[in-house]
Amino acid sequence: MKVLVSGAHGFIGSHLCERLLASGHEVRALVSPWGRAENLAAASRHPLLELVRADVALPGAVEGVCRGIEAVIHAAARLSDWGPAEPIMRTNVDGTRHLLEAAARSGARRFVLVSSVAVHTYSGFRDADTEATARDNLRLPYARSKIAAEDLVFAWAGEGVVVRPGLWPFGARDRQLRRVARALRQRRLPLLDDGSRVLNTAYVENLVQGLELASTKEGVRGRAFVIADGGAPTWREVLTHLATLIGAPPPVVGLSSRLATPAATAVEALWAVVAPGREPPLTGYRARLMRRDVHFSLLPARRDLGYEPKVSWREGLAASVDGDPVLRKIRDRPERRER
Repeated sequence: MKVLVSGAHGFIGSHLCERLLASGHEVRALVSPWGRAENLAAASRHPLLELVRADVALPGAVEGVCRGIEAVIHAAARLSDWGPAEPIMRTNVDGTRHLLEAAARSGARRFVLVSSVAVHTYSGFRDADTEATARDNLRLPYARSKIAAEDLVFAWAGEGVVVRPGLWPFGARDRQLRRVARALRQRRLPLLDDGSRVLNTAYVENLVQGLELASTKEGVRGRAFVIADGGAPTWREVLTHLATLIGAPPPVVGLSSRLATPAATAVEALWAVVAPGREPPLTGYRARLMRRDVHFSLLPARRDLGYEPKVSWREGLAASVDGDPVLRKIRDRPERRER
């Protein structure tokens, strides 16, 4: 099959290209005009990879990129839990619309959107059915953009499928995982309450397996699936295991959930004045992240896609540290352990 991967230079997109090439698919890697393609360094030498550049948010920019393509996996997105809504909506909603239109004109059969469990308000649920849970997170612009993008995919005349990665996707080349590791080494990442709330992690090798299945499995048009690792680890378990892998002290209990949200509101307001346009160190979204259980059932993906996570979250964290040069440097720098 010939597959277009948008956002191919990103963390998830680059791993997805490698997975599809290893499976024998031809891959057209769509990279933004300003995107750095070092994540595709290994894949770029593969004879079945073609790299193209276009900004999905610009009308007409993706004309022709889907020519000869059978399936599109749309991983390009603007991910932000703060800041103005307009640039987020332009990339995530308009960009999805432009690519859907290009795919339809070129006769592509399948369109898979990489969405987010952030479409749901994190009200507290374990082993939930994502398709039976309200997409009600209208407070966060990013979540609103993903709800709108999903609606476009569900309404598409072809075979549209939505994949929502578990709450914490991670792996080698993941800048967010690097930030978490640095914060642990510097003792700047406290747990909320006692860290006992559970979540779905999504090791990237499991995630791209699920995305490949979503692009090939028959009979799943109009469906949404959560793809994640097995189990329901707590935040304390995940962060403590990562701390052990990088030689950092375990995270400490340092913030009450009752204080986290008002503190985040104050920080965001302060940053808007003293550092406009710069990301604040604490946001309302992050303050709510560990507050309640955010865990979805994998049963629909197992039953209808044939998905089965092959790597445990513990094995995935270890492989991520071993496979990422930045994480190895954080791990192997002994002077950081004393901070």
